[in-house]
Amino acid sequence: MSTDITRRGFLKGLSVAAGSFFISRDIFAQGAVPANDKINVGVIGLGKMAHGHIGGLATSPQCRITAICDVDDQRLAYQKKRIEDVYARASGGKPSDSVKTYKDFRELLADKSIDAVFVVTPDHWHAIISILAARAGKAVYCEKPLTFTVAEGDAVIKAVRENGVVFQTGSQQRSESSFRWYAQVIRSGLLGEIKEMYCDFGRKYPLMLNFEEEPLPKGMDWDMWLGPAPYRPYTKHFLYPLMMTPDEKGSDPYRYPWGEWRWHAEYGSGLQADWGAHHIDITQWALGLDGKGPKYVEVFESINPADKNDKFDIRYIYENGIRLNYGYPKQLVAPSDKQMVMAVGKNGVIGASRGGKRYASDPRLLSAKPVGDGLNVYVSTNHKDDFFNAVRSGAGTICPAEVGVSSCNACLIGNIAHMLGRTLEYDWRTRSFKGDAEANRYLSRPNRGQWANI
Repeated sequence: MSTDITRRGFLKGLSVAAGSFFISRDIFAQGAVPANDKINVGVIGLGKMAHGHIGGLATSPQCRITAICDVDDQRLAYQKKRIEDVYARASGGKPSDSVKTYKDFRELLADKSIDAVFVVTPDHWHAIISILAARAGKAVYCEKPLTFTVAEGDAVIKAVRENGVVFQTGSQQRSESSFRWYAQVIRSGLLGEIKEMYCDFGRKYPLMLNFEEEPLPKGMDWDMWLGPAPYRPYTKHFLYPLMMTPDEKGSDPYRYPWGEWRWHAEYGSGLQADWGAHHIDITQWALGLDGKGPKYVEVFESINPADKNDKFDIRYIYENGIRLNYGYPKQLVAPSDKQMVMAVGKNGVIGASRGGKRYASDPRLLSAKPVGDGLNVYVSTNHKDDFFNAVRSGAGTICPAEVGVSSCNACLIGNIAHMLGRTLEYDWRTRSFKGDAEANRYLSRPNRGQWANI
C-alpha cells in the first residue's frame, strides 16, 4: 500500500530518547484497505513458526511482506533474501523492492507504510507487542497462546478496543472444516445433552529449567529476546542458532529443535497452553462460551508417567456443569478412533482432529446438517485470509482478542491450580479466583526493566 491511502488514524507521538522508542496511546486505528491493494505486512519474530508463516505470506495474493524483525542477524539476513527471491521470481526475475529489517520491533511499528503485523515471538512477548501494535494503528495477527498472564489479556483487549484495530488470534483450528463441524453438531443439539468434553494433548506443565550458560552467538540481541521476562544467561535451548551448514537430510537452516522456552515457567506455559490453547479454544467455541471460561479448575492426584515429580492433574468444570477432561473417553472410544477434541452426549460421541478428520459413534452425525445455533457458527476456510478480509473491510475475525484471551486464560488458570496443587474457583467475569489471595497473586507478573510500564 502507498502511504497516501486515507486512514482514520495515524501514528504520532513517536519519540526517541536514549535509544528507546515510545509509542503514544493517542492514536486511532487505520481505515479499511482498498480491495485491489496488497496489504503491507511486517513479521515480528523469525523462529520456526514464522518460517512456516512466511512461506504462505510471501506467495499470498492478499499481502506483501515489506518488513521483518528479529533479535538475530542470521535470521534477518536469511528471511530477507528468501522473501526478496520469492518476489523476484514472481516478477519474472526483476529485482524486488527491498524488505526492511529491524532488530527492535518498535521501529517497525513506527513505519507508517505497514498496515498489519504478524506477532510470532515466544509467549512472553505476545502481549506487549500486540498492545504497542494496536496503539500504532496496525492490524494484528498474534500467535497463540495470546498472553503469558491473565492480567495481560485485559490489557490486550483494552488496547484493541481503544484503537479500533482488527485482531486475529492464531488459533487456526477454527478455520478447519473438521473443528467447525464439531462445533456445529454440538451447538445444533444433534448430540443431545453434553455430558463430558475431552482434549487430548500431552501432559507437560511448565517447570523451572536450569541450563548451563553458553557463549552468545554473534549478532544475537539476548537482552531483547528476554525483554519483559526475568533475566537468565543465554542457552541455545531457548534460542538456537540457525543451522547454516547443510547435512545429509537437507539444507533447511530451521531444522534445529523447537525452543525449550515453551516448557520453562518464565517464558512459556507448557503444553497446557502450547496445545491447550488450541483444543480448549475449540471446546469453548463448541459450547458457545467464547469470551467466558470455566468455573472450577479441579485438581486431583495423578502420577505423571513421564515425570514422577508431577503428582497432580486437572480438569475443568463449567457453570453448566459440563466437565472438560484431558485425554479421550477410553471407556467409549478405541485408541484408533481417538481425536484431538471429543464430546460425549446423550446421542453418542463425536471427535475432530486436524486434516479434516472426524469421528462419530453414530455415522449419521458425520453428514448431519446444522440447525438452530449451529447455523450461527462463524465459517472461515482460511485463517490468514479471514484476517486479511477483515483488514480490508473493517469487520471482525473468527478469533478476535476477546476470544483468544478467554481461551488462553483457561490454560493459564489451569497452570496456577496445578502449581498450587488444589482446586480453585474462578470468576471469568472478573478474571480472578474467588476468595483466594494466594492464587490471585499469580494472575500477573511485573515486567523487567524498560517494559515495566507498558
